[in-house]
Amino acid sequence: MNIIAGSARNLILADLPDQEVRPTAIRSRKALFDSLGAMEGLGVLDLCSGSGAIALEAASRGAAWAAMVENHPAHIECIRENCRRITAAGCRKNLLVIQSDILNFTGFRRQLPGTPDLIFADPPYAISAGLFHKLGADKEFTKFTSGARLIWEIPSAPGAMGEFLNAEFLDEPQFRRFGSTIFLSGKIK
Repeated sequence: MNIIAGSARNLILADLPDQEVRPTAIRSRKALFDSLGAMEGLGVLDLCSGSGAIALEAASRGAAWAAMVENHPAHIECIRENCRRITAAGCRKNLLVIQSDILNFTGFRRQLPGTPDLIFADPPYAISAGLFHKLGADKEFTKFTSGARLIWEIPSAPGAMGEFLNAEFLDEPQFRRFGSTIFLSGKIK
């Protein structure tokens, strides 16, 4: 796994210690970022960050700051190692690693350097839909992040998209396929 573009292009990232986690495929990540356009000056929040690859890609492409929220201790160590690597490669962005459950928004919100412009989420597929709806029902989360674009990786199981159709907290939600990966994208109301 590596950074695709920007100041840390081709930097090889540390792998996660377990094989149960499936990082977003490189081709899907490239197509997603190409579709989003310039990252310059944006604030990025990466929920269920895994290795941190999504947030670090955004930082390499010019995001002003990237906050990575992850609950698994071994994944936190992987993210920290990847932050060290990208910083050593010359990407001098504000990188923040937060060990927290993503549903504890009240607990970690104060650590964020600002209001995010982009929010990425790729939770474990088995609990993804539940987390999506709980986070969308969290009034503090939706108020603080209002206007941000949420990009949620959809589980690959047949019919999984149906569990994400009632996204009442998103403006004009749409599903987009990049490679073998489907993302739900919309602005938070």
